[in-house]
Amino acid sequence: MQNNKPSFANKLVEEYAIAITINSIKYAVMMASPYDLEHFVIGFLHNEQVIKYRYDIHDIKIETDANNCTALIDVTVANRIAQQLTSQKRSIKSNSSCGICGVEAVAQALPKLAPLIPTPIIEQPVLTQAVKQLNNWQVQAKASGAMHAAALITLNGEIIYCSEDIGRHNAVDKTIGYLVNKELTANQYALLVTSRCSVELVHKAIIANISHLICLASPSQLAVNIAQTNHLNLVHVRKHDAPIYY
Repeated sequence: MQNNKPSFANKLVEEYAIAITINSIKYAVMMASPYDLEHFVIGFLHNEQVIKYRYDIHDIKIETDANNCTALIDVTVANRIAQQLTSQKRSIKSNSSCGICGVEAVAQALPKLAPLIPTPIIEQPVLTQAVKQLNNWQVQAKASGAMHAAALITLNGEIIYCSEDIGRHNAVDKTIGYLVNKELTANQYALLVTSRCSVELVHKAIIANISHLICLASPSQLAVNIAQTNHLNLVHVRKHDAPIYY
């Protein structure tokens, strides 16, 4: 009798409802994996352009409830940022697959971005080196087979951080949150994602001032258009063929 069991351990991924408040005011509820939550909320608020620097956040308090699969994250920001938020309205639908669901206006979903400074591409041998390392960083994916990963790599192809999440945009938020938290110079690094490249991932890279976005699945046409308009080096690393540089 043929054994049809998967090669990975039979462990289901965890998914929590993450409620984010800013200065005790409700801001958003996201569905995400309950790992690296401090980096997640820093990256999420940076990509939302609520904060720009780590010092914009004064405190982060995280309370998790494993029984109910929930987490409460209360972020204390500088007064000037809190005042800016009072004039903004945004509704985010709880969803683990699309970070722009529930946005009230098309202008918010497709914002005007500040173009990056054009930079040389990362050559294929460097990309190959980074991708080879990735498997060793995907701890949760090995256990379940159902997690996206986003890695921060040097321009020499060394991975320095990798996050995993049930949602690809959450994984990217966590990695960008690490970059912001460590106050790293963004244009000295590249972002490597295991998922397909949707437009939201392009937005996040550009907002974070990361000049290189490398994906292991093909991008959408809109993602390519926005990447080219804003000088983001977007690369699809294919399994058996040469990378495609957009």
